[in-house]
Amino acid sequence: MDNSKLSMTRPTTCLGLHIGHDRAITITQAGQITFHTAVERLDRRKHSDSPDLPITQIRQVLDRLGIAVRTIDGVCVTYHAVDASRIARTLAADFREAFPEFEGDFSALDHHLAHALAALACSPFDEALVLVADGAGDARLWGSQSETLFHVSRRHFYVVEERVQDRPLSTVYRPEFFLPDFFGTAEQKHQISLGLKYEQITYLCGFRPGQAGQTMALASYGRPLFDVGPLVPRNFGFSLRYIDLLDRMDEIARARSLTLRQFAARERADIAATGQVFLKRAITSLVDYIVETYDQANLCFAGGVFLNCSTNRAILDGHQDRHLYFLPACHDEGQSIGAAAYAHWQISGTLPSAVSAFPYLGLEYSDEECSAALGEAGLDFERVDDGILANRLARLVAKGGICGVLRGRSEAGPRALGHRSILADPRTRASKDRLDAGIKRRAEFRPYAPMVHALRTGTYFDPMTISPYMLLTASVRPEFRDRLQAITHVDNTARIQTVEPERSPFLAELLLRFEEEAGVAVLLNTSFNDEREPIVDSPADAVRTYMTTDIDALVLGNYLHIKRES
Repeated sequence: MDNSKLSMTRPTTCLGLHIGHDRAITITQAGQITFHTAVERLDRRKHSDSPDLPITQIRQVLDRLGIAVRTIDGVCVTYHAVDASRIARTLAADFREAFPEFEGDFSALDHHLAHALAALACSPFDEALVLVADGAGDARLWGSQSETLFHVSRRHFYVVEERVQDRPLSTVYRPEFFLPDFFGTAEQKHQISLGLKYEQITYLCGFRPGQAGQTMALASYGRPLFDVGPLVPRNFGFSLRYIDLLDRMDEIARARSLTLRQFAARERADIAATGQVFLKRAITSLVDYIVETYDQANLCFAGGVFLNCSTNRAILDGHQDRHLYFLPACHDEGQSIGAAAYAHWQISGTLPSAVSAFPYLGLEYSDEECSAALGEAGLDFERVDDGILANRLARLVAKGGICGVLRGRSEAGPRALGHRSILADPRTRASKDRLDAGIKRRAEFRPYAPMVHALRTGTYFDPMTISPYMLLTASVRPEFRDRLQAITHVDNTARIQTVEPERSPFLAELLLRFEEEAGVAVLLNTSFNDEREPIVDSPADAVRTYMTTDIDALVLGNYLHIKRES
């Protein structure tokens, strides 16, 4: 693809939108991605699933950023499981009705291409091969994309290879999606994506849509039920049917005089392990094929499959001679980044790049808003400078306290990275137990992740890995497994976030102060929310969650309230 439009004389401003599940908003200005947020952070509806444009939230964002609609040059939108080109007219009319002062171009973008453009735009590369793997791309007459390989540069992009699955819309959200007996004979042979195959396993394990992370966590407690090798792809021409994996599990269940549902209730850890091993081997095999076939040093990864940290680790271990980039908002929230990038490309002929603050591109709240939220809740508070605040928090957490933190701009992607986080002592099992019981209220088998000072990473974790977005696992070194009980998973791994002083000076300082207090430059870091709500975004959100959970202290910017001293 190319574009002959000349760059505009004034700086270009573009708006990218994703609708469907995980709606999101992204803004580019003067060739840079300057703003991004998931709509769920603003409308407080988990996954914010809707076919409608998030008009209220768009207004909220533009008002806070001081951007006039008439200055927006282009808007681009993505959806899922439809042909984007067919919805552009309707959505353009909706947008222009809501914002009559908008005079720019309006377009819609293919789902998988949006993932690919988002990955390249946010990466440090000028060109790369981008592997996209998720549940499904946009619908076509013949099916929908399942796994796609793109070549993307700042000016040109095209499909290199792709695999197409049969259209899954009639079955994918049925509760019987994982039961072979509920598929017709022809349906059993339909092709399915790697992402939807993992979703089948997720449902079979008793989890709901959007809970694939629980399958990944549970897998470490089980062992594969059989050898998945015969199904592992060697290239993009592989076959993967609705029935595959499930038929073997059904055979095992029948041999034990059980239905598959009964079998799953008893052996779900082994089922999860089987699905996890298959996904890891399938994806790493595809990456091996890409590396062997194409002469490209830079590889990017996008699509919800790449939230699977164990698989990402395997990719990295197998290709340390390549430059790899995993997009932190690789799931559908990141679609709006690709949409904004495409809108900018249509006008300027080049993709934008992310500002240095990435992935902290969400809304930021003033001191006045932070103090007002505390005051309206009737909470006494004090304002503390960064150095003293780091000391106070380190001491509080070292004594067993749990602290909710809201500072700076919110993170892009589903992982809290210290700006909308709950922090706790990683050394003791009591931290995990308290979080499970009175704050996160989640299953015991799910692990918590550590943030670690980048300069100390190799001390505690092997291999020494820079992982700023919490998308990679590493093994906890044997000598620290007892000292880091709250963040060491049953398989002795942890999903790490490395904190670099030049990028996050306050968090880096906090980790060093905690090291002085507790002997480790590591903190347990989990998202600031309970099990029912999205991650908090505003001070009011944070106060509400703080008051209804077992959190001991709250930081809003530089304001501190302590509910109880440990």
